Amino acid sequence: MMENIIQITKDDIVGEGKKLLDAGAKFVTAVCNDLDENLEVSYFFSTNRGIDLTCLRYTVGKDEEVPSLTGVTLSTLLIENEMKELFGLKVKDLAIDYGGYLMLAHDSPKTPMLKERKTDLKEQKAEPSEEQAEPKGGS
Repeated sequence: MMENIIQITKDDIVGEGKKLLDAGAKFVTAVCNDLDENLEVSYFFSTNRGIDLTCLRYTVGKDEEVPSLTGVTLSTLLIENEMKELFGLKVKDLAIDYGGYLMLAHDSPKTPMLKERKTDLKEQKAEPSEEQAEPKGGS
C-alpha cells in the first residue's frame, strides 16, 4: 500500500501538481483506472531525491472534462494523451493534443482500455461469423 496518496478533485490537479513541482518534485507518471461508472486518475511525483513517491489522485465521471498539467510541465504530455486515447479521459487544454492517434491507428478500436469496450470486443470475437455458423456446401 502506498502511503503518500493525496485525494484531490480534478480542479485541484494543476495547483497541487504545481506546488509539488515548485518544491522540487519530479513528475514520474500517471495512471488511469476504470471504476465502472467513473475513472480514477493518479499522478505520481518523486520527492526526496527519488526516495519517496507522492500520488495525487482524483475520481471523475467518464463524461467529465479534466484539466491538463501540460501548462505546468510538458512531462505529462504523452501520458495525458495516452489516458485520453485509451480510456477516453476528456483532458482539456493539452499543450499538444494528438487527437486520439498517439498510439492507435485510425482504424483501431476507440478507447480500448474501458471495461465496456473490452467486453464489446470479447463478444464480437465470440460471435461466429456467418461463414462459421453455416458451413457451405451441405450434405
